[in-house]
Amino acid sequence: MAGWNLKTGTITKYDVSEDEMWSLFNYVFSEASMKKTSYKFGLIKSILDNMLNGEETPMGVFLSYEKIFYKFTENYWNLVVKYNLRQMIYGTNAELSKIEIILREFIETDKILGFIDFDSIEETKKKSIVKKVTYECKKNVIGALYNDFEGKVYAFDLKVDGITISYTAFHFMLKYKTALEKLNYYAWARFLEKTNSDNVLVRVVDKLELATPRRENLSVYRNILRKEFEYNNCFYCGKKLENNVHVDHFIPWSFIKDDKIWNFVLACSSCNEKKNNRLPGIPYLEKIIERNNIIKKSSTDIIQTEFINYSDDLIIRMCNYAKLSGMKEFYRL
Repeated sequence: MAGWNLKTGTITKYDVSEDEMWSLFNYVFSEASMKKTSYKFGLIKSILDNMLNGEETPMGVFLSYEKIFYKFTENYWNLVVKYNLRQMIYGTNAELSKIEIILREFIETDKILGFIDFDSIEETKKKSIVKKVTYECKKNVIGALYNDFEGKVYAFDLKVDGITISYTAFHFMLKYKTALEKLNYYAWARFLEKTNSDNVLVRVVDKLELATPRRENLSVYRNILRKEFEYNNCFYCGKKLENNVHVDHFIPWSFIKDDKIWNFVLACSSCNEKKNNRLPGIPYLEKIIERNNIIKKSSTDIIQTEFINYSDDLIIRMCNYAKLSGMKEFYRL
């Protein structure tokens, strides 16, 4: 069975070795795995992008379809609308895949959508787009990837709200997150070479990496940290912050690819530039844990929302996984 028409799937094996887990992922990345579209790659990317948003349960880490397919839609909005990259093998019955058709239909009804980023779309319309993409992908992609993984990575039921990743698979995906992302990008790029003409394939890996853009407007986080908690000193050097205040991802965005207030600190431009894409050492880790224990007591809506599933252990584990992915540490700037 190809898997695409499965309605449910349970975890078939919990105690999976790292070698076997690599074998499962390498199979999906290979041409041996049946793919008419790129959506298995897109689903893997969306799961990896959402690793901070899972909820721990007795059976594994639950990740909602809402979160998975918001990222999925955002990724493909940029790839299809912004970069005009075809996602379906030539020679199939349809010229465009269903997701491409859905996105292009929205543009046809509102031409201005073709000129703006997904995150800038009006909220009601954005939810409508995500809803249609979610419906299609639940029906065709969740079961197909589950089947390729032989049921050893996640369980699912299309009648409930998401998938449950086994703890073995979850820790594997975090431990090797950077390597899995690069392998996924490479296999995805090779697939796109078959579905697109050369003139749109310029810097295709960069386009894949930028499909989930970093949000540039972080002023809301800066305002909360400065005004509500009176943090007016650089987190790293302690100097008073004046006008040029940087909002820094404590664990670099290149690893987590998500914006969470518990991972943000305020820094002067000098420290932020020196830190660059490195991981703060133990003294800074202890400092941000102490800071977060103060912040999470706030009743502010955005803080209550973004601290869901947060724990001191979470940020410690994320730092450890980032180090295992090759990220270098610093102790003094």
